[in-house]
Amino acid sequence: MKAMISRVFSRSGRPEPPVAGHSTVSSELSIGDIEKYYLSIIVDGIRRMLLPLDSFQVHVRRSTQTTSGRESFAGYVRILRWDAVCTPVLLQNLPVIDGRVRKVVKASVLLEGTHFAGLWFQAGSDCVGAPKSLMGLPCELVQTRSVGAAA
Repeated sequence: MKAMISRVFSRSGRPEPPVAGHSTVSSELSIGDIEKYYLSIIVDGIRRMLLPLDSFQVHVRRSTQTTSGRESFAGYVRILRWDAVCTPVLLQNLPVIDGRVRKVVKASVLLEGTHFAGLWFQAGSDCVGAPKSLMGLPCELVQTRSVGAAA
């Protein structure tokens, strides 16, 4: 602000040199900044499902470069603690979580130069409280024939 006022009221009409610590050059986001931004979006989406933050771990990494030259990023969610109620709900809602993250990313101006590759979930057998045998029964598929379909 001081630099702008001094330039307006300057007799020479030239701006004063910038004060130390202030740059007139705009900065670009680094890969680490973009990864942190994606990370905050993913963690916020999972946190909104009321899962305890210590039950999962999220990492974001640059995966590849798209054919259009944009950097591609993927989110990796590792389940650390298996909760008999919350974890199956989380796994059942994977498309919803992915859709919410993509919606926020698409609305972001900061990340229009990148591509979101998606979310990858892992629930390892070594996580605390994980089931040791198969649970539940497979669903029975019933195929119905629509009216007017050829026999």
